[in-house]
Amino acid sequence: MTELAIPGLADELKDRHRRLLDGLREVGGACLVAIRDESVAYLTGYTTMTWKMHSRPVVAVLTADARLIVVAAETEVDSARLRIPGADVRSYVLLEPPPAPGLPDGPIQFAPHAARVLGEAIEDAGDGPIAVDGLDAVWPPVGQLTRLIPGIADRLVDASALVWKARLRKSPWELDRMRTAAAVLDRAYAAVVDRIRPGMTERQISAQFSIAQLEAGAHEVGPHAAVAHPNRGLFGAPTDRVWDADELLYLDGAAIVDGYWSDYCRTFAVRPPRPEEKAGYARVRAGLEAALAIPPAGRTAAEIGAAMGAAMNIAPEAVGFGRFGHGIGLHVPELPSLHAADPTVIEPGFALCIEPAVLHEGINFVAEEEHVVTIDGYEAISPPAPDGIIVL
Repeated sequence: MTELAIPGLADELKDRHRRLLDGLREVGGACLVAIRDESVAYLTGYTTMTWKMHSRPVVAVLTADARLIVVAAETEVDSARLRIPGADVRSYVLLEPPPAPGLPDGPIQFAPHAARVLGEAIEDAGDGPIAVDGLDAVWPPVGQLTRLIPGIADRLVDASALVWKARLRKSPWELDRMRTAAAVLDRAYAAVVDRIRPGMTERQISAQFSIAQLEAGAHEVGPHAAVAHPNRGLFGAPTDRVWDADELLYLDGAAIVDGYWSDYCRTFAVRPPRPEEKAGYARVRAGLEAALAIPPAGRTAAEIGAAMGAAMNIAPEAVGFGRFGHGIGLHVPELPSLHAADPTVIEPGFALCIEPAVLHEGINFVAEEEHVVTIDGYEAISPPAPDGIIVL
């Protein structure tokens, strides 16, 4: 009973699982275990606000014989059963003391019971290696729930490369969600320009931007930036800093649809841009054009990153972002990094956020577009970046 599943998801999951199982069989694995949010979403098509909290794990197990088992809190299993085609959804509900040496968030937690239910699912998968996405990851944070299951430590193998190999190649179904998310963000930018003005704080601008994204069709508003006078690092939460009419305003959005992210920015002014501002933006446009001029299939992320750096005459470490773009999909950023040190070979189906950035005359400038790699070049996911600073 999955009447709330996303249209087309059942067939999409069959294809994903086929690719993942090919990799699992190469290592002779009994099952693949995903605990990282976006990897669970990849195996199941399921997204949840539970991932904003950390007390109740959601785990996906794909067995070598193609069964999908999902472990979720009792309060979540109805939603999972309604939305995940073909899943065997199993619940946990008990609060228990964690085993020694303990867990950091209190004397009783849901994780021990969740680990027992996960252990039963793994036992049902049979003998052989247990492939775990993000096993023992130092960063980014990935729950290590399998470490609470006794007697399986010598069977655990890291499955991160296996999962990424599948996730990097976006399917038409995924690209449809990404194009929808990018179109939502485009509508939000068009709407928000009538709602913001100098004299508003970054928090007020951020609120209007968030509302515009939701009204435009975002299922979720991802982390975004509203920076009045972008002469400082562009990351961090909006503040009470007031946007002055003499300053630039930087907005960077991330509308999310069915778990798939958009990510591109705009720079605004309410006066004619000054020569140095035009020059700064022209540098990032040159970086963008240099990246798009390279047929990407078969080239490396390093080549694309280096071409942007050369066109802008700047090294990535001289800019706060530290690179000139990244992969995009169920999360931001995804692999690869558009940086001269990343040897990843770009293949058709990769989705890239091309993001040249410079610090010019003390001001940050960024131009950003999303593209999917094809055999012949790029196919746009997002609208083209503006030719210059947008004057309101």
